[in-house]
Amino acid sequence: MVVALLPGACRPKQASVGPPRVAVSIFPLYDIARRVAGDRLDVVLVLPPGRSEHSYDPTPKEMARVADSRLAISVGLGMDDWLERIIQGAAGSEVPSLQLGPRVQPRSMTQKEVGDEAADEARPAGSEEHHHGPEDPHFWLDPVRMRTAADAMVEAFARLDPASTDGFRARGEAVKSSLTALDAAIGERAHKWSRHTIVTFHGSMGYYADRYGLAIAAVVEPFPGREPTPRYVHDVLAALATSGAAAMFSEPQLDRRPAQVIADQAHTPLFELDPVGGTEGVETYEKLLAHNTDILEQALK
Repeated sequence: MVVALLPGACRPKQASVGPPRVAVSIFPLYDIARRVAGDRLDVVLVLPPGRSEHSYDPTPKEMARVADSRLAISVGLGMDDWLERIIQGAAGSEVPSLQLGPRVQPRSMTQKEVGDEAADEARPAGSEEHHHGPEDPHFWLDPVRMRTAADAMVEAFARLDPASTDGFRARGEAVKSSLTALDAAIGERAHKWSRHTIVTFHGSMGYYADRYGLAIAAVVEPFPGREPTPRYVHDVLAALATSGAAAMFSEPQLDRRPAQVIADQAHTPLFELDPVGGTEGVETYEKLLAHNTDILEQALK
């Protein structure tokens, strides 16, 4: 396994007796990591549940939680670069970083998901706000790719605590079995849906759509958290009209109003999908994907 090293002077020393600490950027990765780790590692979640991964600015208290981390696990692909900055600020030294996105055969985002010219128009000159680029970072919404991520975690954890390798492997296999069953269950349900075209809030559902036979006609916000321009709204309305999309979707971490305005104008039902989870009712990875599948089933069956 190749582990990228963050800039810094030296590896941090443990400030207290206990299992090595692992900082994980977002909830879906955290849930898998903590299950693979068991009680052999202290796995902490960096992004608080309910917050958007696209605009996270940690408080000093939140940064303190990742002090003395021995490993950082992130999505990569431009999604959560803030994790490396937080780790550097909290630990003040060189910490190995495992970026999972590049390891899971990332898909390329389509022009409809990125927003193309309308997205560029919505972005202010000189803005450094998050933009996904050609590779889609939202791989965790595909349970098959999450199996690969679980294997990468087992490798990284075994390097961190070699004496616990057998336990990491056993728990990793248990997690992968659960992910295989989850994929089969979602696939069986999706096969029965009579409609297959949707408009999502931003480009978060591409992996799920590819895996389970959905088409994304457009996205509401090509730059999450930035309201689309009138020109771009016109393009989304046109896509709704020509594609016959069954439904639109907002996300709980972002302002619902832009999607509601477009849905009202297009007379299209608006539902809510949660790409990140971690809150009540979606407090495991499997519950998160099952919840989103329930919502999609309401819209498409």
